[in-house]
Amino acid sequence: MVEYKTLVSEDDPKRPLTEAVEASDVRPVPPVAPVSGFEVLEKVDAFDNDGWWVGRISGGCEDGRRYFVYFESSGDEIAYPVNRIRVHQEWEDGQWFVC
Repeated sequence: MVEYKTLVSEDDPKRPLTEAVEASDVRPVPPVAPVSGFEVLEKVDAFDNDGWWVGRISGGCEDGRRYFVYFESSGDEIAYPVNRIRVHQEWEDGQWFVC
């Protein structure tokens, strides 16, 4: 059973969402991977709708503080501030790896 920090129950919005999951699906939060910027087509995670979603950098804004992220699964392209984008990492054999 997992309890989410940022998702709430539909039945009671004052309570965190809990759900049963397989132990193999539970993993720790990835470590912070410091970056000074992102490159076009770099695989990233963007925080939106209460979760991190995998996409690719499709461009940057002139202000240098936002990047466009393209999500292949939906076809959406959305601009995010740098603080809502992180380097994408994969969990393999008990370790995080930068892709």
